[in-house]
Amino acid sequence: MNVTNPDMIRAVTSKWDGERDANGRPLVSDDILERMKLVTTEEAWGTCKRNDYHFQFAGDWMNLHPGRVIVGRAVTCRWVPRRPDVHDSIDKQGEEDDRVGFQNSWVIDELEQGDLIVVDLFGKIYNGTFAGDNLATAIKSRSGTGMVIDGGIRDTQRILEMDDFNAFVRGVDPSAILDVSMPEINGITRIGEATCVPGDVVLGTSTGVIFIPPHLALEVVERSEAIRLKDEFGQLRIREGVYTPGEVDRKFSEAMDKDFEDWKAARLK
Repeated sequence: MNVTNPDMIRAVTSKWDGERDANGRPLVSDDILERMKLVTTEEAWGTCKRNDYHFQFAGDWMNLHPGRVIVGRAVTCRWVPRRPDVHDSIDKQGEEDDRVGFQNSWVIDELEQGDLIVVDLFGKIYNGTFAGDNLATAIKSRSGTGMVIDGGIRDTQRILEMDDFNAFVRGVDPSAILDVSMPEINGITRIGEATCVPGDVVLGTSTGVIFIPPHLALEVVERSEAIRLKDEFGQLRIREGVYTPGEVDRKFSEAMDKDFEDWKAARLK
């Protein structure tokens, strides 16, 4: 089992100039994570696309709680179909590193508050159940967020009862995880048609899951907040009968821009 070289993660995320953990993973601030909870998938996608990041969204999930948004810093793991020599080597390395339990518990031990586990289990559901209610409890306890699993889960009825927690999965099954091996923790990972890098801000909504490069997280949040403010102003003026919907739902005129700026300034007094 390989924990990715921190120097490689630092190189890939070189546009990030903030704090990092011991493994080189960017640590987007708690403030930005909290503000990110109000961002829509489309707003985040738009900022990613404008910055030439075209493969950040993964859809077609089984979302346990469509009304619950989850946000966190990505901690990734990659799985492959079991091959004896690979699996035995990973288990041996785990023993040398004093890791406990089956391999799926090892990545959970890496989680900190505000992290969000992202699991590439290549879409496997039968015998591909990454977590049941015990490991889901551990994930919730350590991260306080949720889980994104390109594979399955079990004990779904119990997991559904957990408050302030959500899971995006490909399916559910009563079987246990079997015939798979985890060769990598915190590597660059493919989820559906998206690429996820450790430290990405993961935003899971009723639309799907988007992986936001850490250096774009502040821009995503600020653009979203600006859009919400402009929408609030426009809807207010429509209700007041000042502007028509057609005037609001297009580029503002110079007079409307001035009205908007005056309105914003008055709010700050």
